[in-house]
Amino acid sequence: MRVLNSLSDLNIMRILRLIWQSKKVSRVEIASILKMDKSTVTKIIAELIDRNLAREAESGESGPQGGRKPVFLEINGSYACSGGIEINPERIYVCLEDFCGTILFEYLQEITPESYEQKGFLGFLREGIDLLQANADRLRVKIAGIGIGIPGMVDVENETIIQSIPLLIEESLSVQKEVQLWTKIPIFIENDARCCCYTEQILAKNPNAKNIMFVLAEHRPLQPVKDSPKNLSVGLGLILNGKIYHGANSTAGEFRSVDWQSPSKTQFSPGSESLPNLDGEAAAKTLRELAKNIAFLVNTLSLDVVYVGGLEKSRAEEIVKFIREEIVYLWPYAWNKTTVVSTASVSQRAVSYGAATKVLDKLFSVPELDEGGRKRKAPAFSPYQYLLSLK
Repeated sequence: MRVLNSLSDLNIMRILRLIWQSKKVSRVEIASILKMDKSTVTKIIAELIDRNLAREAESGESGPQGGRKPVFLEINGSYACSGGIEINPERIYVCLEDFCGTILFEYLQEITPESYEQKGFLGFLREGIDLLQANADRLRVKIAGIGIGIPGMVDVENETIIQSIPLLIEESLSVQKEVQLWTKIPIFIENDARCCCYTEQILAKNPNAKNIMFVLAEHRPLQPVKDSPKNLSVGLGLILNGKIYHGANSTAGEFRSVDWQSPSKTQFSPGSESLPNLDGEAAAKTLRELAKNIAFLVNTLSLDVVYVGGLEKSRAEEIVKFIREEIVYLWPYAWNKTTVVSTASVSQRAVSYGAATKVLDKLFSVPELDEGGRKRKAPAFSPYQYLLSLK
């Protein structure tokens, strides 16, 4: 295998990432957007097509003065696939998606207190990985990596769960170390709400938005234990200046209402300890309390877009309505806010889909270079060389 120097690696990955993000883009557009020499772009594209990583799609329209139609390029979706796993106190949801984001396989299984006591987090994780591998083999496609989305604090640099109250993980757990005992497939663990941010980024319903919040609200048991009451569980994912925000020690997005008081055992003020369903006065009060907290953050951070997901559409739409109202009510100026508040692009599979998309984001990442053209930090793997090794 040809070993690339840093600058060549950088140029290849810049082009690959642009093709992946743009879905369809021409050679001329690539050269213009990346400010690269056309001959360099042509040479790299030829190599990517030869390696089967990219391919030519249909031609675009000619310009106003005629001439050759531009040929669009796209990632070869069938080159390999990525896996996504969501584990929360109520369910495990797994999926496989190809390199273009198309779902190839998905599976949902309920988690009961009895099954969680028997298998634990690692037991369900291993089942999920085995299921993905079996179906990848069935589909005759190689898994490039697996993303794992969970509720709780996650150290993304070390692939470690710091703590997860919902999953009864009280001490640091090195998921990478555990998974290496079962498989050689690279894994990437992430907080579930931030996984949803990856979903929205790849689907790009608001492509020009740079500052986004994803409100992951789920009506489920607080923990996978007997008689655990159902309640509203909330996590936040943030995209700031176009990048997913992890914060200090990867703890950004943990939510507790500003109205919370002891002895409440939920994320909200006392009186919301049990919500068997989201109907009635108590549920409406909790949803409104959530909306006030979100509106405060939206106005303070001047966010472009807020997505609400995790619940059935009618409930998500109710929260959207409350957030819009609270944004206006809490905004002190006459100038109108322009924040878009809407339901999420994907509902049930948002976390697992986003976890799988995070893998693709890693695979199509661009190495960071210092001013001398050297890599700032040696990555866990060289994306391009790893992609080539899959074949």
